[in-house]
Amino acid sequence: MARITEHLDVPTPPRVAFDAVADFTRTVEWDDSIVAGRRLDDGEPGLGSRFEVQLALGARQVPLTYEITVYVPPTDTTSGHLVLETEGRWHRGADDVLFHPTSEGCRVEWRARFALRGPGLLLDPVLGVGFRRTAATAIEGLERFLTEEGRSTDA
Repeated sequence: MARITEHLDVPTPPRVAFDAVADFTRTVEWDDSIVAGRRLDDGEPGLGSRFEVQLALGARQVPLTYEITVYVPPTDTTSGHLVLETEGRWHRGADDVLFHPTSEGCRVEWRARFALRGPGLLLDPVLGVGFRRTAATAIEGLERFLTEEGRSTDA
């Protein structure tokens, strides 16, 4: 199983950051490995909301369906918690994200895990290298994206 833990401090109010990440269709705006995203249900994002994103793997696009399994919005003084899980025939994973208020905006703590299943399990040991590289690029994109979101709330 591949795992990462990343922290980033952004000048973005915690609720703004939380809402931007909770709408997982917006992943395409900050993660270069995601080429498309769509909601699979209606309404505001919340517990049980489902999303499909298209992951670019070389020349292929792999659909991944995510569901929000924990949805606790932050306030100006309390942390928020968001968990999005994906599970398919050949994989399972989770993105566990905490949003902590700071005097400058918020600290985002992102923990992700991803594992292959079935015959893909044989490739699991090498999955970690690519997963960490892809995740590092995504986190850099997320930091830029959330910083921009924070600036737009200042206007």
